[in-house]
Amino acid sequence: MIKRLVILCLVNISCFATSFALGESIDVNDETELLELILENREYCTKSIIGGKIYLKSDKIEPSNEGSFLWIDRFSLVKLPTIYSDENGLYISLL
Repeated sequence: MIKRLVILCLVNISCFATSFALGESIDVNDETELLELILENREYCTKSIIGGKIYLKSDKIEPSNEGSFLWIDRFSLVKLPTIYSDENGLYISLL
């Protein structure tokens, strides 16, 4: 009985640690909301904004099976639309 309880506690703790390490994914309703969220956190996750392009810090992009995500702060991820690249780096287009 005690062994089962310990195993159950360990499973719960490991799930919490994994969730915390991966961060929380923020759902956005449209591209305007996404852009506002990125711009609010631009010092953390963007390199620059040039000519209708938001250049992202490549170390803040997290690829996954569900698509690409951007760390907008230390604990939160947001799903990105199509990411493009040019000589200045990786970017998403402004509306």
